[in-house]
Amino acid sequence: MRNAIRRLAALPLVLCLHLATGCDKGPEQLREAEADYKALVDRGVPPRNPEWDAVIAAFEAVPRDSKARPEAEARLAAIRTLRGTLPPRPLATPGATGPGTDAADVKRAACEALAKKLGETREDAAREPLKQALQQCRADLIKYEAHAHPEGEEGTAHVGEPDAPSDAGNPR
Repeated sequence: MRNAIRRLAALPLVLCLHLATGCDKGPEQLREAEADYKALVDRGVPPRNPEWDAVIAAFEAVPRDSKARPEAEARLAAIRTLRGTLPPRPLATPGATGPGTDAADVKRAACEALAKKLGETREDAAREPLKQALQQCRADLIKYEAHAHPEGEEGTAHVGEPDAPSDAGNPR
């Protein structure tokens, strides 16, 4: 009789433990969301594609009190970061002037100065010529960089192509 009472007393405890661990549907939901996530990644679907909305909803469906929620939050944060806006491309990169600088550095400095002036100009009429000048400066910079060679390396790789423009202050 005592054994029966002990077993009956232990039954609610066993049921509570069994039900408490079986009630967390989070890990199962997380596995399903992860499978959808992996399928989109494997197919190369960009993060801004509407197909990701279902994956986001699946990660958000993981209960807040689930032990799988932190991992779901981490995935959500990563997806939201990739869906965010990209920082703007810089108008120019810093250049250098003075003795010993090559043509590409001098042109880079000229592009930087144009970009700064464009950023300071507010009137649209004055901005348009600066935009065009900056575009031309970038195109020239690409040509200079294509013809730039490290010290000691001969520039014969571009045989038959025009030399780098001579108006950039190349001291060589």
